[in-house]
Amino acid sequence: MQEMKVGPTSGAEHLLRRQQGQKMKLKEKFVEIYDMFLTGQDPAQGKDPEAFWDELFLIKVNEDYLASSLRQLSEDQLLAIKDGINNIFLHAVQTMRDPMPQRRLHAMQTLTVVLGEIFRKKFHNWSFDVIHLLTGLSHADLVFRTLLQELCTILDSEESLQMQVVALRLAIALACGNDNVNKNSLNEYFMQKDMFPSLIKFFVKVDSFELAFETMSLLGLLANYNKYETQNRYLASLAAMNDDVILHKMAMVIIHTCDKMRKSYTEIMDDDEQSTVSKLTSAFSYVTGMLWNPKAQDISVTDEAFAKLPDGRVTVLLVFYDLIYTNKRFLKVFLNYSASSGNNQKTTSEGQQQSNPEVSETGLGAFLSFSSYLLQHNRTHRSAPYTHLCLIIMSILVEDSASYPHLCNIPQTQDPAIATISNTTFGTNSPISTGVIRLCRQRQPVLPKFKGPVPMAAALLDVILGFLKHNMKKKMQVDCFRIAIAIIFNMAARFKALRVRLPYHWVEMWNTLQGLVKFLQANAKVFQTHPEGRDLVAETIDLVNYFVTFGDMIMPDPASLYALYYEIVRSGIDPFSDLAREFSISVQPSLPAPLPHHDLTSRNRLNLASSPVSSPPESVIGSPPPPGSVSVLGSPPPSPFHPNPSYRSSSPSNSLHGTHHHHQHQRVIILSLLNINQVYTFFFSHLLTWRDANPTRSLGPDLVSTIIKDHYQDLTLVPNTLDRFLTMRQNGTAGLGLGGGGTGNRSGYGNGGGLSTHLPAGSSPVNGLGPHPAWDGYTEVPGKVYFFRQLTRWIVSDFRSISRQNASSPSSTSPKTAS
Repeated sequence: MQEMKVGPTSGAEHLLRRQQGQKMKLKEKFVEIYDMFLTGQDPAQGKDPEAFWDELFLIKVNEDYLASSLRQLSEDQLLAIKDGINNIFLHAVQTMRDPMPQRRLHAMQTLTVVLGEIFRKKFHNWSFDVIHLLTGLSHADLVFRTLLQELCTILDSEESLQMQVVALRLAIALACGNDNVNKNSLNEYFMQKDMFPSLIKFFVKVDSFELAFETMSLLGLLANYNKYETQNRYLASLAAMNDDVILHKMAMVIIHTCDKMRKSYTEIMDDDEQSTVSKLTSAFSYVTGMLWNPKAQDISVTDEAFAKLPDGRVTVLLVFYDLIYTNKRFLKVFLNYSASSGNNQKTTSEGQQQSNPEVSETGLGAFLSFSSYLLQHNRTHRSAPYTHLCLIIMSILVEDSASYPHLCNIPQTQDPAIATISNTTFGTNSPISTGVIRLCRQRQPVLPKFKGPVPMAAALLDVILGFLKHNMKKKMQVDCFRIAIAIIFNMAARFKALRVRLPYHWVEMWNTLQGLVKFLQANAKVFQTHPEGRDLVAETIDLVNYFVTFGDMIMPDPASLYALYYEIVRSGIDPFSDLAREFSISVQPSLPAPLPHHDLTSRNRLNLASSPVSSPPESVIGSPPPPGSVSVLGSPPPSPFHPNPSYRSSSPSNSLHGTHHHHQHQRVIILSLLNINQVYTFFFSHLLTWRDANPTRSLGPDLVSTIIKDHYQDLTLVPNTLDRFLTMRQNGTAGLGLGGGGTGNRSGYGNGGGLSTHLPAGSSPVNGLGPHPAWDGYTEVPGKVYFFRQLTRWIVSDFRSISRQNASSPSSTSPKTAS
């Protein structure tokens, strides 16, 4: 066989060479032997084969040399020396049974390098060529089954930590062979040999956060192998796990990882307003930059640093999703997790104890904190699928009734299903559901800052509003926007059902939704061609309609509701009706004729400014109201929702037989703008009346707000079918097109029904189908397979990268209190 110049011939440190005035430098024995293998020679020729391989695996592995040498070989060159590769691989697997630990360790290190470098190659027929190169087709089953069996034996045994870590990394290298986890046929051997018990045993024993993270991420990757084609034993085991000790440790690893990933963002830009160093650094940088270096204000360097985030640890989100979605017990453990006060306190110079912003007080707080940074810095193709996954996890949380005691401070001793008849005040005997949560404030405009502990629900809404505000662009992720709108809707509907009046800056909600409506209207031609554009428009308008109809049962004070009505009066009905028309959405019943003086001239003369009502005081937002003030579960004030029989006939559910022009190949989407239009025309008529009675005075924002307040009690709205649908879904009486939503059982992963369609003409939103597919409740369905398969490509790449990074770090196996 013709010799090829590879590896050692180009690495100066491995060459035989004579330097001036020096003796010839000899090759390292490991390098000399593998030089012969990689040039097609047989270094065992003429020697006792058994003695040769015993000696080879006693030699320390030069991983850098072996990796660089294999990397320089092309696919054809590797196939040309497949006999040598076969010999190395087969004898290394056989040596894993050797009684001498040193030989077993070196054999696994060799296998990890060989697998990692061969998997990098772009073979024409990847699975066939890789197996042909490593073992030959006739020996593949026996060799790989033996390999996995020995990995399980090592992880189950009392071997040294170093030995078990190498075994874990070898398993990771094998599972991460192909960027497409489903096309890595070697993963089929993981399905035949169940490594779940061995990995869990190692996970429980290890004290390093990095190793616990790698073990969990490996389980998450294996749990997503062909899970749509067949039942996956790893996913089933995750769903069935009920050991609270193990689940608690898993929650702790996820929370620790979220805190570390969040810290990666704050190390680039410290957005902690309480940090004196941050304030001084920012002021100094601004002054020096303006005086001496104008280019210092160029943010391209910072943007480039943010574009590299999140780091590879983000792969933990996949197993977190699997646990949250399939394991109700884990959800309970995660929601009840709280950090030890000793780990979350730091001492000031005055000797006072204050919260450590780098350590989250609760599991939910850690996830929301990291999510706020990820979602606001969502600017790359890599961050997009992780953003999508974070939103899915949040949607699962808000659809589960078990989350609301923690989101809204409802006492855990009280069943949320019957909480509506209670008069319990905010925070009494409630779970740990308030805390100082560090949310992203690195991008303008920022939301008002909470001071002190806040309800988790308020922080979650801030995360969603931050996503909506900072991701409005022509190439935005429409599917993610739909999930975000559905999250807000689910939370609002639960607040109404539980009579929770959330202290929150609701003015920011109205401004954000109004901004989204205007953005969609301004870019209608762009989103008309998007397959989910019409859905997003309909769902956004319906969300505004829901707040208009039931806002008085959700808002903590009348001022927040008046602010919503003000925004509608200021913008008018045109943005909603025009948007519906642009996207061929049927508005039924038809809107009544405009007011006699309803024209652009008269409306512009009002000269209304945006946001006339300020956010509630930070003291109100940042802390629960004292006992006896605002009752979260108390009775609501008088509502504008009056089921007047004269209006019932005009409700959307009774007027679906009307006709409206729509594209021939588009399904029918029906909206009701009746309540939005009623709010607009009702208050606008009073404004016109006042203007006619006071021709010399001008209408300012404060005066308009006063008129809205004075006439609010006379406002009458019509029933809303969205609420009827939600009530039936929560009670399990609606025939949903999706399994796993609301209070349904999520254990049947991948087996749920398909997404329901929008309302066909003549149907009711509660007769088997929801008003919008995104609001029916989340489940994994075949329609979502594409997203998860794209996601796992990034997962494999990032997991492979972070595992190699940890392997090269000498501290990766040191104890770090992960137990």
